[in-house]
Parts: sequence; C-alpha cells; structure tokens
Amino acid sequence: MTHAALRTRMRRTALVTGALITLATATGTAAATASAASPGSGARVTAAPSDCPKYYFCGYKDANYHRLAFTFKDCYLQEIPDGLNSGGSWYNNQSNGTKAKMYDKNKHLIYTTPGAPYGAPHGNWAPVWYIDAC
Repeated sequence: MTHAALRTRMRRTALVTGALITLATATGTAAATASAASPGSGARVTAAPSDCPKYYFCGYKDANYHRLAFTFKDCYLQEIPDGLNSGGSWYNNQSNGTKAKMYDKNKHLIYTTPGAPYGAPHGNWAPVWYIDAC
C-alpha cells in the first residue's frame, strides 16, 4: 500500500458501533475521537441476538446482527477475523456495565463501547483490527 493510500485510509471518517470516529493524521501519528450515539439513536437493543451468548462480545459481518463473525469474552487484545472490512454490527452481552475497547491496526484505542448490555445494529469494521472484550 502506498504512503498516500495509507494516509487516505487513516483519514477517512467511519461510523463504528453507532459512534462517529474521526481518524486524523498529524505528523505521521493518528488521533481518534469518538462521539457516543445519542440515547434516541436506536442503538440500544432490548434483548441480545439469539446467537450472542451471555458474557460475550459478538461481532457480525452484516448490519442488524446477521452472520456472526466472532465471539470474544477474554480480557486481552484479540484480532478480529479477516474479511470484516466495512459494514457490520456488534452486541456487547457481557456482565452489566462491562465496556469493550476497539483498536486500530497500530493497536491505538479508537472507541470504548457503552456498558453492557448494548449493541450497534449498524457499524463499520474498516478501522477496527483488535478488540479487548473487557
């Protein structure tokens, strides 16, 4: 990947987990800011998807919790599966109040989820490479 292409990828704005993540580069380093979805945005779901076990963070290839791609429950940095390059959704079905963290390919924190239970039916996996489920 060329330097210009890499810089373009880092600069794009992505909707991740119901939050707006703005990735910016300044002198070769990336900074990220996140704005959590408003309570009325429809991101909170009343019940977990049936294929997301209790005490797990679940990632889906498609919006609205379709095509389960991974389930994480351990508290360490885990790489998400290949092929999650855009779109998707996630549900945090861990113990009440537990927050998961999402990281970019350089292992920089880009988003912390609201406390469980919580989900985002529409998101974008493009900037996310790693998850720490708790």
